[in-house]
Amino acid sequence: METPMRILIVGAGSVGQLYGLHLARAGEEVHVLVRPRYAEEARLGYRLYERRRDFKQHAIFTPDGVWTDAAELPPGHFDAVILAIPSTGLRGPWLASLARQLGDATLLTLTPGLDDVQTLAEHVPPDQIARGLITSVSYPAPFPGESCPQPGTAYWFPPLTPALFEGPNDRVTPIVAALKRGHMSSRRVTGLAEKAAFGSGVLMPIVAHMETVGWSLERVREDEEKVSELVTTMSQIRAILEATLQARAPLPMRLLNPATVRLLTRLAPRVPPFDFEVYLQVHFTKVGAQTRMFLDDYIQKGESLDLPTGAIAELRAKLGDA
Repeated sequence: METPMRILIVGAGSVGQLYGLHLARAGEEVHVLVRPRYAEEARLGYRLYERRRDFKQHAIFTPDGVWTDAAELPPGHFDAVILAIPSTGLRGPWLASLARQLGDATLLTLTPGLDDVQTLAEHVPPDQIARGLITSVSYPAPFPGESCPQPGTAYWFPPLTPALFEGPNDRVTPIVAALKRGHMSSRRVTGLAEKAAFGSGVLMPIVAHMETVGWSLERVREDEEKVSELVTTMSQIRAILEATLQARAPLPMRLLNPATVRLLTRLAPRVPPFDFEVYLQVHFTKVGAQTRMFLDDYIQKGESLDLPTGAIAELRAKLGDA
C-alpha cells in the first residue's frame, strides 16, 4: 500500500474545502493553513453538499492538521502545498515564510493572476511550481432563497469540465491521480497559462460591469451602451493579452460582439442548478480586490505596450475601491 501524500492547503474557503474533501477521499493526509480566527471551524470539520438541485446529501471534510502560521510548519514535511486563495493573497511576508519551510514540496497555485507563477518563482525554484485552473463552482450555502439542513459549502462540477493542471509531470501527475481517486475529474494539460488568462479576460469585465449595475446580467444585457462598453473592454483586454502572451485568443473570445455577449449573458444563468447571479455577487464581492487587481494589471500592461486601455480605465474608475 502506497504511503499517503502529505498535502497542505493554504486557505480553507469554499475552494480549499472542495479540493481538501476530494484529496481526503483519495486517502491522502490533508492539512490546512488558515488564519487564527478560522482555526476552530477547521478543527471541527467542514460540511459540503454536492449541488444537484437539492441538499439531501452531504460529506464532512475534517483536516488531518490545522496550522495558523506558515513559519511554524515543519520544514520539508509536506509533499505538496496547494494555494487556494485569491491572487491578492500572495502579497505579504507569509509567502516567504512558507517558502522557507517548503523543502522539495510541489507548490501548486490555483490563483488566477497572469503573473502569479512569476511572483511565486521569486521565492521557490520554478521547477517546483505547478498551476491549476478551477473549473468547479463552490460557495457558502445556503444562498438567499435556498434551504439546506445546516450551513456548509455547496459545490457543482459543470459537465465535461475537469479540473486542469500544468507543470512538471512528476509533480502534477500524483495530484491529478489523487483527485481522480477522490472522484474529482482532473487532467494535466499544456498551455494552461494562456487558457486561464483569456478566460479571465472574458469573465473579469463581465463581473466588473455587473458590479456597476447592482449585479444584474439583465441590466447589462438590456442597456445598449453598457453592452457596447463591455465589448470594447473585452476587445482591449484581448489585444493586451495576445501581445503579452504572444498567443492568439481562443475563437469564442474573438467572436464576442454585442449579439454574442447578449446571448452569453442570457444563457449562462440557465446552466447551473443555483442562482448564478447571486453566486457571482457573493463570490466576487468577497474577492473584489482581485477583480480590481486584474483591471489595474490590464491597464499597466496595455500602457507599457502602447495599446488602447480607455474602456478598461473607465470601468476601473467606476468600480472604485473594494
